[in-house]
Amino acid sequence: MTPTLRIDTEAPTASPVAALLYGLVFVAAIAQTAIVPLLPRFADAYDLSTATTAALVAAPGAATFAVALPAGVFADRFGARRVTLGAGVLLAVGVLGQAGPGYGWLLAGRLTFGIAYGIVWTTAVAWLASSEGAGEGGSRRQAAIVTSAAIGVAAGPAFGALLAAPAGLGAPFVVAGIAAAGLTIVLARRSSDETRVASQSPALAGSLSTVARAGRGLTGGALALAISGATNAVVQLLVPLQMHDAGASTESIGLAFSCAAGLYIAVSAAIVRLGRRAVTSRTNALAALVLAVALFPAGSSGTAVAVLMTMMLTVAPRATLATIAYPLATSEAARAGVGQGTAVGLLNGAWAGAMVAAPFAAGAISHWAGVRAAWLTTLALAALGAAWLLARETRPGVTAA
Repeated sequence: MTPTLRIDTEAPTASPVAALLYGLVFVAAIAQTAIVPLLPRFADAYDLSTATTAALVAAPGAATFAVALPAGVFADRFGARRVTLGAGVLLAVGVLGQAGPGYGWLLAGRLTFGIAYGIVWTTAVAWLASSEGAGEGGSRRQAAIVTSAAIGVAAGPAFGALLAAPAGLGAPFVVAGIAAAGLTIVLARRSSDETRVASQSPALAGSLSTVARAGRGLTGGALALAISGATNAVVQLLVPLQMHDAGASTESIGLAFSCAAGLYIAVSAAIVRLGRRAVTSRTNALAALVLAVALFPAGSSGTAVAVLMTMMLTVAPRATLATIAYPLATSEAARAGVGQGTAVGLLNGAWAGAMVAAPFAAGAISHWAGVRAAWLTTLALAALGAAWLLARETRPGVTAA
């Protein structure tokens, strides 16, 4: 029998540390996407090829994939607070480095930023999970970090364009870097030292079987985030190209993505408000299934309307998967004896790996077999993942989380 959960009528007020962590993630997300409207100007200024310009976009995702799991293990070993504060310093350095003269500074800063972003995104969630617990308030606060990042991602392009226009290409990175440094300093002063977790190594370092026993929350969350990340990457790659081919203007494409970002934030905020009621493995599986079905319009038709419909239909399930993944995984991991940092690192590694691999795979399939084939392949893989999650829900003797 599933235990009855007590639902608060009011959303818990975020603690000062939680609010500062939201702010740090928000600034990091702004710095991640502020470069998007500036790419053509950077390409002209430094005479960059398309591939070289693409490296600026891919660098943070690749770095996140590389550092997410190690960052989680270090957080479990030495404390999420220490690792987060160190990453906050590195984040500020990486963002400020992008304001330096020349492409070398820009790329080095972008890579440094990506490493720091991957660490912060992992250890900040682990910090919240360890300090706030797995109750109603803790789940909401872990989920709310996704909403904070989504707002930053949506605001980043406008932030970059508005500051760069009057003050130069480096201005957005100077402002964001100073903000990251300030938040890190305040966070260090407002938070107290954590007790070092030194009794034993994290589960992953000791035994993979411990991770396997972590239940549906951890493995299901990782798979769902991989599906969400892959779908998001394919949408970002194919939708602008198909809308452009159909005659849509750059402004129209930008407006469509802005509307999608606004909807994502609204859905994520609603999931946060629901709290533990939404954080179940059944919700995770159903959202993955809805996400797969949402890809059908673009797979069945190459018209701008069909592609736009797919983009909008995928928003709600993607927001649901991303928002519930962390509290779902950390609560299951805690019951299985897996460190919070290791659990979050596994999730972020799965997401980042999918974000890096999916565009290349979709691009190759689109080149050889057509754009619809790329959409249908993404749909098929997402459907297989959702079917596996749903099959686990109906397995005899297994109850919903």
